[in-house]
Amino acid sequence: MGKIKLGVTLDRAFTLGAFVLDLIVVFVSLVFARLLRFGDLSLWDDHLLGTWAFYSLVFVLIAEMEGLYFTRTTVNRGMLGFRGIRVSLIVTVLYTVAMFLFRLPSDYFVQSRFIVVISFFCLAAFYFLLRVVAFPYVFRLLMRPFTGDKLRVLVFGDAEHFRSMRVHIGKSPFYRWYLDMVQVEEEGDVDLEERIEFFVQQARDHVTNDLCICDDGANFEDFARSAWSLRQLGMYVSFFSNIFESLDYFDTWLSIPGRAAMIFFTGKMSRFASVIWRAVEIVISFAALLLLLPFMLLLALMIKLESRGPVLFVQDRVGLDMKRFSFPKFRSMTHDPDGEHAKAHREYFGKYARGKAADSESENGFKLKNKSRVTRMGKVLRRTSLDELPQLWCVLAGKMSLVGPRPCIPYELEHYSDWQKLRFTVKPGLTGVWQVYGRSRLPMDAAQFMDFCYVMNRSAGLNIRLILKTVPIMLVGRGGV
Repeated sequence: MGKIKLGVTLDRAFTLGAFVLDLIVVFVSLVFARLLRFGDLSLWDDHLLGTWAFYSLVFVLIAEMEGLYFTRTTVNRGMLGFRGIRVSLIVTVLYTVAMFLFRLPSDYFVQSRFIVVISFFCLAAFYFLLRVVAFPYVFRLLMRPFTGDKLRVLVFGDAEHFRSMRVHIGKSPFYRWYLDMVQVEEEGDVDLEERIEFFVQQARDHVTNDLCICDDGANFEDFARSAWSLRQLGMYVSFFSNIFESLDYFDTWLSIPGRAAMIFFTGKMSRFASVIWRAVEIVISFAALLLLLPFMLLLALMIKLESRGPVLFVQDRVGLDMKRFSFPKFRSMTHDPDGEHAKAHREYFGKYARGKAADSESENGFKLKNKSRVTRMGKVLRRTSLDELPQLWCVLAGKMSLVGPRPCIPYELEHYSDWQKLRFTVKPGLTGVWQVYGRSRLPMDAAQFMDFCYVMNRSAGLNIRLILKTVPIMLVGRGGV
């Protein structure tokens, strides 16, 4: 339908506009800081070239990681401003560290500490004024000639939820002009398939593809099956429920008090984007293997010196289209020629599939029992995820991706529901939504829903954000078992 195509086009235009504006904000901030220091209003010189490139690259990457290039950021401009200031501070600190550690050449990089300090305040101020305050109105003005009627959004839920949504969305200068929200009362108690048919029929009657569904009584399976069915029919849907708060992974921009938002707006990754991403994976995995080879050899030596047995633990895993492949890891457990570790894990996974979190510290918890089997070196490898480094070869060979669901062990399949098997429509990955946000703290249905969310929202932008977020997770070592 034409309106949803217009919506996608406007979202992409907003992303491009915000990206370009951020580059301009960085440039203006550095020029203004130089003006305050030297009283020189020249717009460019070689000293600013490297500094602007450094600031721009780091600023854009961290802003992307923070999710600052979505149209929905205009709904909560207070949080946008706070995150913008945080990004500005991180960029300034990283530049200062790089300046002192790597002695950046003064011909291309600003060396004045005063300019660096002032640039932070300039960057924070100009970001707030231009990006947070002015940009939504300017973008609305620029887009007005290219838009006709408003985009209609159907809101399924009670009157209280509808009022909350209207007030929340109304905080955005862009959405206030662009969206037409219509409440739809649902029918009585019906099964899931009938509800989906009702959603689709209402969308067709109102000539829209954009649905907003509030349901505090649904479980992860209900949401997954609904999202998948609606996506196949060309619908773009956002769900609101208190169940998503347990994931620690939801859309903070659209969420309202008491109900977190889970959105499924992203279209299927295009063939061109997939080819480009595959090329990026080949380059990154090859370079990483080459650069990390000495370090990996050192890890192998330390593993070998501590305990007998092979350095690598190789296991069959299930990947794309449920095909099996060899999955290598650095061995983190004691040598197990009799397969006792595998038996224990299979028993544990049966309990995990019935709702027990992997990191349970109860008397019979897998983590507690598992501690005696993990070597001292293995504890370090697991906490930092360094045991996963050999899987870079799987990425290079095309069996895995840098980002995706974790590949499951074949015997785990017997516990998978049909909706959970949708994770096999994409390649498994070194990192992903579950690895960053959930790891071992979540029960199986919640963890599988996070992987489902990745399948539905897979894009190059999401991949980049997850890779960037993986680095601090590895340093902190949160959730590894």
